[in-house]
Amino acid sequence: MNENDINNIPSESNPMFNEERNEKVSDIHNEPTAPMSAPNNKEPQYGITFNWTNLLIGAFLFFGLFNGSKIFSDWSFYIYLAVVVIIHELGHVIFGKSFGCFIKEMQVFFFTFLSYRPKPSPKGSSWRDIKWSLGVLPLGGVTMFKSRESDYRRTVSAGEVLTSVSSPYIEDKPAWQRLLISAAGVLFNIATFLILYIARPYMSSECFAFFWPLLYMSLVLALLNILPIYPLDGGAIVFALYEIITGKKPSPAFTKVCSWIGFIFIILFFWVFPGWLDRILDFVFGMLF
Repeated sequence: MNENDINNIPSESNPMFNEERNEKVSDIHNEPTAPMSAPNNKEPQYGITFNWTNLLIGAFLFFGLFNGSKIFSDWSFYIYLAVVVIIHELGHVIFGKSFGCFIKEMQVFFFTFLSYRPKPSPKGSSWRDIKWSLGVLPLGGVTMFKSRESDYRRTVSAGEVLTSVSSPYIEDKPAWQRLLISAAGVLFNIATFLILYIARPYMSSECFAFFWPLLYMSLVLALLNILPIYPLDGGAIVFALYEIITGKKPSPAFTKVCSWIGFIFIILFFWVFPGWLDRILDFVFGMLF
């Protein structure tokens, strides 16, 4: 849509426009229209931002969870883990971008304390729309896709009818594309493992000793994320496969219940049973650090 199209948008006070708008919304959602919250039109803050609150809360949780753990006493562990998580999340970002999704943020670790949002490019590069964030709690990362609901009013007022190809929202994409986007992080970690494993005979002992933790942790992160627990990648893959096989999406209520179960499982695993976590980490990574 160009600037002229925006200037020629009919007024919402026109009853003909209201009737046409309801028809277009039904085409998009294939269901009766329902009121939704207005988007947040606040101008984003560009450049580097720092969040002291998240830093303090994340540090408190970190010491509560991992105090006394031999693994987390070695700072090289965080560097290798951050690299593996970045590779994983870039898989989601690259596949999402290739399918035309709008990506809001790529976050490494949780409780974000440091963020960078690039200023928009004059050429309109979609990569400069992404916010890059770093957190305190080293429990993985997340790639946040823009939802259709957040742009509902803008889309309707502009009179746009979005197809699965033109839509920037991940929920509008075909199931096979969402399957690949969900699996991309695991695929990137496996690719990292295979590349380093194949290159092993050509490395010196010192070089391989440097890359060995990256090889090992890439495989471990891939195996953990493939577990069929939502909201991990494995759970999203199971939902996409279900839709491909049955032709139906899991109901929002069901996915919400699965999400809560997954979060409760993760919280119990990391908070209620911290001794289990220490033993597993010591067993998996103890030989490396």
